Formats: sequence, structure tokens, C-alpha cells
Amino acid sequence: MLLSQDASLIRPLNLYLMVYIILVFGTLQTLPDVSDEPCIFKITLRNFRTILSWKLKDHSIVPTHYTLQYAIMSGPEDVITVKDCTNITRSFCDLTDAWVNMSETYTLRVVGHRGNSTLVDCEGSLFPLIDMPLEPPNFEIAGFTDHINVTVEFPPVLPKIVHGEGSSFYLSLVIEEKSGNIVKKHKPKINADIAGNFIYVINELIPNTNYCISVYFEPSNLGTINRSPVKCTRLQPEQESDEDSGREARGYS
Repeated sequence: MLLSQDASLIRPLNLYLMVYIILVFGTLQTLPDVSDEPCIFKITLRNFRTILSWKLKDHSIVPTHYTLQYAIMSGPEDVITVKDCTNITRSFCDLTDAWVNMSETYTLRVVGHRGNSTLVDCEGSLFPLIDMPLEPPNFEIAGFTDHINVTVEFPPVLPKIVHGEGSSFYLSLVIEEKSGNIVKKHKPKINADIAGNFIYVINELIPNTNYCISVYFEPSNLGTINRSPVKCTRLQPEQESDEDSGREARGYS
């Protein structure tokens, strides 16, 4: 898919902002105090995979295996044991196929054990729309005389949590262009049905000039921005016409 720098981005409406703030604060009032829990939970969208990780506050406790369970606060009280995260040796779990709604609050339970002994049993909760930062996508750049092609990598199919219920305005892609002290932000519109890589063209650049590009997602909740490492290129010099070359060879200006 080829996008031009004139593509516009649909911005979140004030009404939407008010609605999700009300949702968040209304939800937080019902959550238990987990400040004394022995685990710290973290969720991130890494390469468009929903990755939940946890860290024990007491580093002297070293389980050999973990089991993850969760429940959806607004749904039935049934606790779901994640099949692919039962008796695992790692301290993270891929929930891409399990969690499909960003506006839900998920309650968590991780049990860590060694042999037949339970060493840690901790609970927590996460609200993906607020708690899940987006890591920047992979991208490549190609510089020409007066423009740069930026290829942004997307999976063949976006996970449901990105384009499903409660995810409106979530994919706010920013392509940042910097030359010297001048910084410009390009904000192409990203549709929920985007599939695979696309190329964004930054036009009207100055030949024989250095440009640096970074790509990131602008969070809908005004949270921390995770910028990609910059990639730089020097554009090709402008080629002289045959007539100009002939004049220089004859000593004309």
C-alpha cells in the first residue's frame, strides 16, 4: 500500500476521551489494592503480539515453573487457565489469541512453584487501553534525489486486540523526519484492515542533504512514546542536465 505525505489522521474526539476516562476511573474504583502483591505485571504490544510479563519483587524467590490464569472483570467470574502458559519456565506469556478487547479490565493470577511447592501466588489487573504501550514497528528507508521511501512493517493480519472492540484511534502512526534542527511529523491514516507492509513517501526534500527518520505510535492516552532508533540517509545530489554539463565544459556559467 502506498501512502502520500498528504494523508490525514483521524484524531480522537473529545467525547471519546471523556468516555474512556469515565470508564477507567469507574473501573479503578472496583479494583483491589495490589500494592502488596509479590509480582509486578507488565503488558506490551511487541511486533503486534500481546506479551504479558511479570517480575517478582523478592529476587530470592526463584520458581522453576509458572502458571497463568485470568478473568474478564465485566464477564462471567470463570477463571481461565492459559493453556500455552501452564507450567512454563519463562516469566512471560503471549496472549495475542486470548485477549481481544482493549477496553476490558483483565484480572490476573500467576502461581510460581518449584517441584510440588508453591513459592509465590500473586494477583493483579490490567486495562490494555491504558496499560499496554505500543513498541514501534520495524521500518526501512530508501533515499533518492528529492524524496524518501519509508517502508513500515505490518503483519499480514492485525491481532484482534488492535482492530477489535474498544481499539478506536489506537493505531496513530507517526513518521518523524529530521534534518538539522528542523523536525516534521507525518501522520498517515492507518486503517484497521491494513495487511502487510506499506510504503510512505516523504516528498519535496532537498538533494544532497542528510535526513533522519524515526517511526512510532502515538498513544491515545497521552502516555509515554516509544520511539524507534533513527535511521539516516544522505539524499543523492541533483543530476545536471546535458546542457548544463556542456556549458561547464566550455567554461560558461
